[in-house]
Amino acid sequence: MKHEEIDLSKRSFMKIAATLGATAALCPLSSLMLPDSALAEPMVPLRLFNPHTGETYSVELFSGSQWNKSGLLVCDWMMRDWRQKQVVNCDRKLYAALYVIQRKFNVSSPIAINSGFRSDATNRMLRGNSIARNGGRATAESPAVNSQHLYAKAVDFSIPGVPVPVVSRYVKSLNIGGLGVYSTFTHMDTGRIRQWGRPI
Repeated sequence: MKHEEIDLSKRSFMKIAATLGATAALCPLSSLMLPDSALAEPMVPLRLFNPHTGETYSVELFSGSQWNKSGLLVCDWMMRDWRQKQVVNCDRKLYAALYVIQRKFNVSSPIAINSGFRSDATNRMLRGNSIARNGGRATAESPAVNSQHLYAKAVDFSIPGVPVPVVSRYVKSLNIGGLGVYSTFTHMDTGRIRQWGRPI
């Protein structure tokens, strides 16, 4: 899989540069109550892959103890609703958690981002498809009507070579919000603490 260098001259990125908010100035790790190990080791790039678009980026997420604004720009791009071509500011806690999760499992392959921000149109489409596949009824795996994805506070992801239950147990230990355990990916969000899906 080819890694691409971050190219901030891309028009698509520059168009959304102005969307970075005041949260970019906050200390990303110490203020999120994530494990102490998040501050104990040298910083490494956050490696992300979007299987829908084929994009892979190695992102310098931090600049010292602060967010790297350029890195956040790339992460928001990777978490975009690619179907509707919409990019928004996603909850920075998701990126900090993905960074900690990546280092926890120490894998060289990038984290696969299956779904980040979703527009209402995309969420309704995915929910409708799920219901149709299940004989006209919603199941625990059907996208929620009020999904945290709609608020840019959720990510569905997987880590190559690491079983979903193993990843999900670690996400649960971070205690940052909702956990959904699916057959091929883990859902993580920064809403209220809750859990659904397959047993772990």
